[in-house]
Amino acid sequence: MRFIIHELPYERPVAAGKLRYERDGVPTGAVESWRLTDAVDGYRFLRVDLDAREAASGRSTLFHLTLNPGGAPEQLKVRAWGRPGDAVVTAALLWEGAGLLMTRTVDGVDFEETAAGDLFWFPATMGLSLLRAAPRGDGLRGLTLDANLSDPAAAFALREVAVSLQDGEDSTIARRRVTLAWPGGERRVWFDADGWPVRMEREEGLAAEAEQFIHYGAYRC
Repeated sequence: MRFIIHELPYERPVAAGKLRYERDGVPTGAVESWRLTDAVDGYRFLRVDLDAREAASGRSTLFHLTLNPGGAPEQLKVRAWGRPGDAVVTAALLWEGAGLLMTRTVDGVDFEETAAGDLFWFPATMGLSLLRAAPRGDGLRGLTLDANLSDPAAAFALREVAVSLQDGEDSTIARRRVTLAWPGGERRVWFDADGWPVRMEREEGLAAEAEQFIHYGAYRC
C-alpha cells in the first residue's frame, strides 16, 4: 500500500482492508487498500490507495483523510496520476463548518475553490463511508471530486450535484445498504455490522467487493 503521509510511531492501527474491483464478476485489475489508525487526542487517519495501474485507466489515486474526535472529516489530501498525457494532481481540502476550501495543483497550475453542501464523498469506495452519518432524503446538495484526469482544468475539482441518499435493506446480503443517486449516476454501498463498506456497485456495472479485512480491536465506525 502506498501513502501520501506514512504512518508515524505514535499511530495505533484500528482496521485495514482491501477491495477488489470487478465487472460482471471479472476482476478489472483495480484494487483499493485502506488503513485506519488512531492518532492523538481522539483524531484518526484514514489512508486509501486506489490502485488501477493494472486496469484500463492505469491510474493511481491516494487519499489521506483526517477525522476529528467526533468522527467528522476535517482535512483531506489527494494525490493522483496516470499514464502519459494524464494530469498529475495534488490537492488539499479543509472543512470550515458546512463549507469546503480546496486548493489543488494540476500539472504545475494552482487552483483554489470553495463550496458548501449537505454531504461529501471522495471517489473511492472508502470515500463513500462518509455517507454513514450524512442526512437522508431527496434534493440534497452533494459535493465530490471530479476524477477525470484527461481535463487538467477539471481534474479533481469540487463538483456539486443534487443527490438523493436513502437507506435500504438487501435480504440476500443481509447488510445495511445505502443508495446515493444523482442525475446520471448512482452508488450503492453495503456496510457490515461494524459500519465498514464491504461492497459497492455503480450504475454502469462496476462493483467493488471486500476480499480482505483486519480488525485490530473493539471498534465500531
